[in-house]
Amino acid sequence: MRHKPFVLGALVAALALLSACGAAGDFGAGGGLESPSEPPRSGGASGDVPGPPAGPGSPEPGQGGSTPSPGQLTAGDWDDNLNFSFFQKYLTEAPQGMPAHPSTDRVIITVRDEDGIPVPNARVTVGDAAGKRLEAPTASDGRLLFLPTHDGAQGTGSFSVTVSPPPGQPGTPVTTPVEGTAWNLTLPGARGVLPTELDVAFVVDATGSMGDEINYLKAEIQNIVDSVRATYPDVSARFALVMYRDDGDEYVVRPFDFVSSESTFREWLAQQSANGGGDYPEAMERGLGAIHQLSWRTGNTARLTFLVADAPPHARNYQAFLREANRARLSGIKVYPVAASGVADQAEYLMRAAAQLTLGRYIFLTDDSGIGNAHAEPHIPCYQVQLLKHLLVRAIGSELAGRRLPASGTDILRSVGSPAQDGSCTREDGTVTYL
Repeated sequence: MRHKPFVLGALVAALALLSACGAAGDFGAGGGLESPSEPPRSGGASGDVPGPPAGPGSPEPGQGGSTPSPGQLTAGDWDDNLNFSFFQKYLTEAPQGMPAHPSTDRVIITVRDEDGIPVPNARVTVGDAAGKRLEAPTASDGRLLFLPTHDGAQGTGSFSVTVSPPPGQPGTPVTTPVEGTAWNLTLPGARGVLPTELDVAFVVDATGSMGDEINYLKAEIQNIVDSVRATYPDVSARFALVMYRDDGDEYVVRPFDFVSSESTFREWLAQQSANGGGDYPEAMERGLGAIHQLSWRTGNTARLTFLVADAPPHARNYQAFLREANRARLSGIKVYPVAASGVADQAEYLMRAAAQLTLGRYIFLTDDSGIGNAHAEPHIPCYQVQLLKHLLVRAIGSELAGRRLPASGTDILRSVGSPAQDGSCTREDGTVTYL
């Protein structure tokens, strides 16, 4: 069995902290319900993607009975929609056998009220002469992606857009013809109101390496949950957890539905353990797909998923993974992948595609913490290293604020690519990317 670096368990800890989780069934390899309390067994299917070579590791925590302190893991992040030209070049250099991700004709739709304020959760429908091509809500910044080729449009025909008010808001739906790659729409009568609700789901690979690293989860949970609740006391926050492994393991997917009680989440989390896997790829597409079994709110809600993983799906399921990411886009759920040590080219490609589809950001652990096996450098030119717990709280805060909240001051531990004060990074060839 290839044991994934314990850093994933630590990472999960940092992530799951926000999740609060209620009782739910387990969806095993046969599709039946299983008891969450049953001990896992090892096992796995044959792999089709070789894993990366192991890097130098640090001793695993918990062996001496000590509880790890929170705030040790380090990470960076990247926005492929903000750096769209760079992303398109990256796609052309994808590893052999990766599925196409047609996005060159991307359109950014932005809905605002009559005062120019972005409108979250407005319902957008895009159609052409052949019928409806997209129906989805806007994010907290009023934006939504339309990908004509990806969404089945034929040729370069004209499109019309209908925008309806968010649930419970007044306003008159408007329909208008559109063109170009940036559609800026005004919704009369509606008001741009920042989300008052927050739903966060953590989807976590639980194969092989979690073991004692679950202690990192326990250490990080209270720290980050407290930060979010203290900063946004008027926001109704709920958290969910999805653990996944692989076919042939004790379970493939184990979901816990949204609850607002972090103590409930910690109780359920304490019963989880890591086992199974047995090869490099795992059932990541099943894990991401399980978020659609959760009870997401559809009102004035910020919805996001942190996908914590160190391996891709099996090659036969690459397309299935991208389909699940697209379902998240259509449901107004942003995906923030979190790449642990062990992530190689295939997993990076798929995780970045999921983030780009849903207007999320790609998050990746770094070696600065000294924890776990070596972390591969992502294929990006510029980023800032910060504590993972700060990055995740800031990502959630950005969704509630309707704009990105950048890192600053002592939060920045190290920079790669010499970013300027305005967040721009000038490369050797003169092109510019952005944090």
